[in-house]
Amino acid sequence: MQLLAPTNWDPALIAPLSKLEASIELYGVLPTSMIGSGGSGPDNVYMMGGQEEAYIKQAHSAGLKFDYLLNAPSMSNMEWDEKTHRELLEHLEWINGIEADSVTVTIPYLVELVKRQFPHLKTRLSTIAHVDSVTRAKLFESLGADSITLDININRDFKLLKAIRSAVSCELVLLANNLCIYKCPYEYYHHDSLGHASQSYNPLNGCYVDYCVIRCTLDRLCDISQNIKSRWVRPEDIYAYEEMGIDVIKISGRSIPTDQIVNTATAYSSHHYQGNLHDILNVLTPKIGLVNSDLPGAQNDIIATPPNLYIDNQALEDFMDFFRKQNCLSQCHQCNYCQKIADEVIQFDRNEVAEYVSMLKAFLDNLSSSRIFKVKAGVRNRLP
Repeated sequence: MQLLAPTNWDPALIAPLSKLEASIELYGVLPTSMIGSGGSGPDNVYMMGGQEEAYIKQAHSAGLKFDYLLNAPSMSNMEWDEKTHRELLEHLEWINGIEADSVTVTIPYLVELVKRQFPHLKTRLSTIAHVDSVTRAKLFESLGADSITLDININRDFKLLKAIRSAVSCELVLLANNLCIYKCPYEYYHHDSLGHASQSYNPLNGCYVDYCVIRCTLDRLCDISQNIKSRWVRPEDIYAYEEMGIDVIKISGRSIPTDQIVNTATAYSSHHYQGNLHDILNVLTPKIGLVNSDLPGAQNDIIATPPNLYIDNQALEDFMDFFRKQNCLSQCHQCNYCQKIADEVIQFDRNEVAEYVSMLKAFLDNLSSSRIFKVKAGVRNRLP
């Protein structure tokens, strides 16, 4: 089994991962880069600038490969500017120089550019490219993708997964532990926001609001069944995907502590986890306020930690069998399976959830009314 595991750049992460049963490849990116990435990384990287090459060499010495993320969904057309394009090529040369084994990209043009000018780098397509059909998989393979990380929304569509596996010869990757809501309406906006916030040439210097995470969290707490509808895969069910020919299992969580990354990787490597499934799912925590507090008129408050949910993993035996025959895309509104399962396996403090939901709603009200910026609707915001 191959496992793609996140790094927060902590050197202490390498040794325990190298001892797992699975063949491990690390993936990561510095907090900012010229291309950017499609997810949030650690607020504090465990190393000083310029030590990336040493970190990757340490990983290689332990038998681990390294995938560098270049998976922001857009470069705001900067890739077509001559000066920025030269910087793009220099950045890829730098990635080559620090001896990364592969790069993960979202932009189709970057697939072709990397394969043409850096053919020794393995090119992996990000899940943010939303490969959710045979047609998309074949088209990206024809562009030169060596590996495709499938759209998380099709994780439980076994008929489609088998069809994609039969249609392409490239490596297929399944993202297993995200708690994003099924068919999330905020997903495209969220990745775009994070992509721009992580780009070094962005004029706002990383400023963004965690609107999408706040909304997603609110939806999951107001409708607990969303935590079951989410397309995570239990460690115990990984065998089914290996049998159909999925090559790599990817776990997310570049922003989480080292011990949690190791705990999650251990669970998926061993195909077993005892206890609260919620502990090994990547649950993004809302950050209330602006990441960059320098914007005039903006608040930067961080509210309480989200309430904990307990999802009894052992009570989910045979849970996945239902999806072998169900067409969730067209039948979800007629089905109460996930609600029934949620009622059986999820425990939480209702008062704690209600209080947190109230805080989220209050903050969203401040956003939609523009009170967070201290301006009135219809009035131009003349920030100094």
